[in-house]
Amino acid sequence: MTKKRLQGCSVNHMMKSHKLASSNDNQANKGCEYSKMLRQSFKAKCLCALAMVFSIVLSSSAFLVTTSQLSYILLINIALLIHARFYKARLSPLLKLFAIQLVITVGLYVLFYGSDKVIEALIVVLRIMLVMLPSWWLASTQTSHHMSQVLCFILPSKWAFVITTSIKLLPYITQEVRDIYHIQCLRGARITPKQLINPLNWVELIRCVLFPLLIQLLSLSKHIAKSAQQRHFDRQRHHSHWPFI
Repeated sequence: MTKKRLQGCSVNHMMKSHKLASSNDNQANKGCEYSKMLRQSFKAKCLCALAMVFSIVLSSSAFLVTTSQLSYILLINIALLIHARFYKARLSPLLKLFAIQLVITVGLYVLFYGSDKVIEALIVVLRIMLVMLPSWWLASTQTSHHMSQVLCFILPSKWAFVITTSIKLLPYITQEVRDIYHIQCLRGARITPKQLINPLNWVELIRCVLFPLLIQLLSLSKHIAKSAQQRHFDRQRHHSHWPFI
């Protein structure tokens, strides 16, 4: 009997030690995975910081460089477009914005300066698009919580939240403009591309599309502010991010 008891105690002791060893192994594996995630997060934040600095410098260069040097900026932005396509970024809103900007700018130049200034108008449109492209690339390739974490190093948390939210709202704004435009066209507004050739219809475009968009954005900003207050965003000095790493 004593031998059986001793054998049973030894078996139980071995089972407990095996469970303890397995739990220690699991904790060690979790610790390794967590440290690996921390390294990946640090690398992602460093890349996000470099992308933000690069986009700011590139956007500023679009207005600072001479006309002969715009081709180099254009090639860099084409590379950014190709890179953003790997992240499944949508190019159609950008192309529509370019078309609208082209029509309005060239139309104004022709109206006020004549057809001799068309080349100059095209250069102005190109510069405007080269200013906007890096921001679109940044919003398409970087996550909002990484941008917020990077901005918190140089800005207060509230300003970082505002800037990150504004960048991430660009796709929503384009979708909202598209919806408002289609609704107003169905109502009979004279804002189709053929009708916008007439400058007299531009006032209707402002009244039917831009004013409702402004009201919608003001309402959206109010909802965002309320949601931030309900999460006690203004009561904490150090804010958490999701995901946490």
